[in-house]
Amino acid sequence: MKAGEILMSGMVEAVMPRQVRTAQLLLLVMAFAGMIVILVLKESLTSYGLGHLMAPWLLVWVCALLALTYTERARGGTRVATIVVMVFVLVSSFNQAFDAAAPSEFVDAALRILFGVPVVVLLFLPEARAWFDRAK
Repeated sequence: MKAGEILMSGMVEAVMPRQVRTAQLLLLVMAFAGMIVILVLKESLTSYGLGHLMAPWLLVWVCALLALTYTERARGGTRVATIVVMVFVLVSSFNQAFDAAAPSEFVDAALRILFGVPVVVLLFLPEARAWFDRAK
């Protein structure tokens, strides 16, 4: 069945745009990368350092959970919530990258920037907006 074909019930099949699927996959890969970063760096950190490391990744995991809801029933609020939370992650990541005292801190922040910027850009595209603002 091709995208947009009319089903027997008379409804048109909704197919997620490539841009939204890419943002969804980037968020899930980013969440997985966060788990790897924390597992690799946890031995060399104090409790305070581990909490400082995990705080931005918790927001990434919230975005990844939101990405799991990018189905036919997702609406604009899901897209906006993902963008807002991801902007908070990016602001703190840029701050951490510029103030990094160790290479591991810079790599940690760079990973969030590397994956986060494309997610925000993809969710601002007209195709993504149309996917989340379509009629029920």
